[in-house]
Amino acid sequence: MTSVHWTSPRGIPRDCGTVATVGTFDGVHRGHWTVLREIRERADATKRRSLLVTFDPHPLRIVRPEHAPMMLTSPIEKKEILAESGLDYAVFLSFTEALSRYEPRRFVEEILVGRLGVEELVIGYDHGFGRNRKGDQETLRKIGKDLGFTVDVVPP
Repeated sequence: MTSVHWTSPRGIPRDCGTVATVGTFDGVHRGHWTVLREIRERADATKRRSLLVTFDPHPLRIVRPEHAPMMLTSPIEKKEILAESGLDYAVFLSFTEALSRYEPRRFVEEILVGRLGVEELVIGYDHGFGRNRKGDQETLRKIGKDLGFTVDVVPP
């Protein structure tokens, strides 16, 4: 099994592109494992790297602390659980006030494509992202068409 490397976005090699997913992944439940297995299989089939992008702290702790859920797993526990996934990389982005203001397109352009070399993005059916969760699967498909990456949605 390939180990998960904990690194900053600048540490991801850019030689072969990535198949990625993005989310909070608290608890790493059965639905999460379906997405993780999917990106690992797609990356293996296309000779790319598999990548999970997650956040620390949980975004709601910054944008709406009064609504932030109790975390099921600490970042250390999450790393231990994800180490069993067979993914090539996992990046824990520091979720800050500044990052919370990124519009969906900026997040995708600067971080996912610009720093992480995403060529294919696999998301859950209810994925939301960017400032005020304005981005959804249709937003990603439009941006992907512009920037040259594909988006696949894993159904419930």
